[in-house]
Amino acid sequence: MNKTKYWIGIILFIVSYFATAILVPMIPSTGDGVVDYMIHSIIEVAIYIVFLLAFGLKKALRFNIKSCGKGIVVGGAFTAWTVFNIVFYLIKGIKEYGTPLMGTKDIIIFVVAITIGAGMGEEFLTRGVLFNFIRSAIGNTKTGIITAMTIPSIAFGLIHLFNLNGCSDPTPIYTQVIYAIGIGFFFNALYVRCGNIWVCSILHAVFDLSLMLYFCIFRNTGLSGIGSTVAEWLGYDALILKGIAITVVSVAIGLFLIRDSKLQKCIERYENE
Repeated sequence: MNKTKYWIGIILFIVSYFATAILVPMIPSTGDGVVDYMIHSIIEVAIYIVFLLAFGLKKALRFNIKSCGKGIVVGGAFTAWTVFNIVFYLIKGIKEYGTPLMGTKDIIIFVVAITIGAGMGEEFLTRGVLFNFIRSAIGNTKTGIITAMTIPSIAFGLIHLFNLNGCSDPTPIYTQVIYAIGIGFFFNALYVRCGNIWVCSILHAVFDLSLMLYFCIFRNTGLSGIGSTVAEWLGYDALILKGIAITVVSVAIGLFLIRDSKLQKCIERYENE
């Protein structure tokens, strides 16, 4: 009966997600796309939290300094990549623009919006709800956990199709969808290892902001520059192949993080919760 509860929860959540995707955009616009995105994200995060609490998964929201630190260390390659991006694009932005073209107030709103929308929204959706519901429905076995990692990873990639809205060239967005599947798998592996969704939220938000620092903040393109951000970041040639390469590497690292010797300890942790 316990597993049946989570299967029912998955169905209810899918219905809720699509209903939200239809209804939330109908909220009157503030006239500022970033503020609208932030408001919509807050509503979505609240719904995800309600689902977790309603189905007895409040432990998915726990925060622990030790496990957070472990997550940053375990995700060392991704952490290093993020730090490199911040330093590189900060220097590039200062050299080319001096100071960001985006105003201070708008920068603060932008950072908060990305932190809530990408850092919390996407992580609470894929890792918080989907991973935990699927794992609980299938069971704490190797097959169950890998399945629970794979399905949310695909979902994580597909939700980036929303970025096609207003995009003149779809290729960068398709590339984003592809590499997001791989990065999503890596984040799931990181979540399995550290058991702390907040470290995934922090790394996710900071990584996104590290790329947007130059392309969106210094240039002041805001969220409208997502397509060009992906293209310029990776280079315009062979975008799809580069997206596939990122996915292959990310999945390989993810599988290494959950190798049998490590996964068994994680399974034991889940069984003791």
